Amino acid sequence: MSYQVLISRINELPRIESVLQELLEMVNREQIDFGELAKKMAMDQVLLARVLRMANSAQFGGVKGVSNINDAIVRIGVGAIRNLISSSILASTFPKLETLNIKDYWASTFEVATIASTVAKDVKVDPNEAFIAGILHNIGELMIHSLEPEQALEISRRVENGENPVDVQREVLGTDAQQLGAALAETWKFPAQLVDAIANVNHPAKAVESKKLACLMFLARDIDHQWDSMLSLDDKQSYLSQHKAAVALSVSPDLAEQIDQVRGQGSEMAYELF
Repeated sequence: MSYQVLISRINELPRIESVLQELLEMVNREQIDFGELAKKMAMDQVLLARVLRMANSAQFGGVKGVSNINDAIVRIGVGAIRNLISSSILASTFPKLETLNIKDYWASTFEVATIASTVAKDVKVDPNEAFIAGILHNIGELMIHSLEPEQALEISRRVENGENPVDVQREVLGTDAQQLGAALAETWKFPAQLVDAIANVNHPAKAVESKKLACLMFLARDIDHQWDSMLSLDDKQSYLSQHKAAVALSVSPDLAEQIDQVRGQGSEMAYELF
């Protein structure tokens, strides 16, 4: 098994329907024609309903009464709309997988995205870009479970027994979820800086296009893994003050409180949606 072999099989993944592919390409443009966007979204009522539910969620301010895409654009902004549509399309692309609890996967992923957005606001990075990077950061895992379910189970068993996920993925597959995810994001025409950040989440210093975003994602993922094991605010502040990525990003002293305020919102949103 090799990286090239798996990448050559991207066309075996569940295909994004043509309308959704057009929407995805549309929201990844610098300038969006929102009239055209609204017309396209009206062609997929399931996606439209999902986006509106997300627009009314706590993650996006808890705004109630958003009942159409035009209201959503006005009330929560262009950047957030990009995130909502991209997230919804990606989450609906992969069906239920026999080897992975898809709801739990998206709950964890949305939680990382929410933390990433919170950290981004703190360090003056675009929070919308950070959110979608969080949604995409581990999409390669879905690719592994879709294309190589038996190997995915082997990897899961070994990780549960304490082995390093990246090391096991590389041994079994010849590559890892981040490299696969970056290739998939590139195929789906996401911006170069997002592709670069996904590819280098494990080693942010290697990022070329987006070192800061990769560093931010590294931190957000670590926070998600470690946060609930720390019981006091002092413990959390100490953790951040000693974390290399947090130091490199120059996070503020009150970031721990900000994270506490949003903790659980991402997973709650995912379970509501899926």
